[in-house]
Amino acid sequence: MERKQLQNGRAGLRALASGGGSMCLEQTVSGDETPYPYEMIEESAEFLLSRTKLRPKIGVICGSGLGPLAEQLEDRDIFPYETIPNFPVSTVAGHAGRMVIGTLDGVPVMCMQGRFHSYEGYPLWKCAMPVRVMKLMGVDQLLVTNAAGGINREFNIGDIMIIKDHINMQGFAGDSPLRGRNDERYGPRFPAMNNAYDKTLRQKTLELVKDLGLQDVVREGVYVMLGGPTYETVAELNLLRVVGVDAVGMSTVPEVVVARHCGMRVFAFSLITNMCIVEYDTEAKASHTEVIETATMRQKDLQKLARLIIKIMSEDGYVAGDE
Repeated sequence: MERKQLQNGRAGLRALASGGGSMCLEQTVSGDETPYPYEMIEESAEFLLSRTKLRPKIGVICGSGLGPLAEQLEDRDIFPYETIPNFPVSTVAGHAGRMVIGTLDGVPVMCMQGRFHSYEGYPLWKCAMPVRVMKLMGVDQLLVTNAAGGINREFNIGDIMIIKDHINMQGFAGDSPLRGRNDERYGPRFPAMNNAYDKTLRQKTLELVKDLGLQDVVREGVYVMLGGPTYETVAELNLLRVVGVDAVGMSTVPEVVVARHCGMRVFAFSLITNMCIVEYDTEAKASHTEVIETATMRQKDLQKLARLIIKIMSEDGYVAGDE
């Protein structure tokens, strides 16, 4: 289907939505924009597939500090986001804004250098839309990374937290990347989210980080996503600490929800780039500069860990639907 036809069709859906009925309901529950139909996601996937010989089964979303991993891929095909049909564009400093497909230690991999956030103005379904593109390209395992603030007082700046679970705070408020009419070609209406972060992958990684010399900085914990772009108040952070949150950020959850909806196996980790301020009597301030500095400091360690996880994913014989 021609891109222009798809865009005209989407405009037509918006026009119909104003007339009432079920289309009006779908428009209301899906935010400012109606999620792209399957055919538009398929168009993005086919664009990439037609321009690379590789058929990766592993996808990587590079958060702050891991972007350079894509530079280590061999036989690379590089696609700036603005060249991919229907793709959003990353606007955050430190996010290159391109899709890189290549091989890492002989394993075909698809890397997002830069992601999309709700604070940039994107609805959650669009933040996670690239995951569906990956799915239609054949990806069935996803590595997701992010920069996060540490709430757990036993954590230190520069620690790496393997995510064992998350709290979907925006989901509590009724916002979800799956909101709106469900398309069964991706997954079920009501996907389960227990074991969202694959237990087997987490266990194997924790066993093998000693070989990388990272056993003293790798932790495991619970992540929460808040909408941003403001950093959290002291009261908000103390509330999150009470409910068992170890680290807080502004991404990851929508991508993981969509990946699990698509039947992907997921592993995720956070780089603790700053410690959250939970006392009132301090002049300290959270800043994006601190995030970038810590991410730069830990680049090599993050890349080593990502290589390890990709190696585990590629060698354990996982087949989508095995769970």
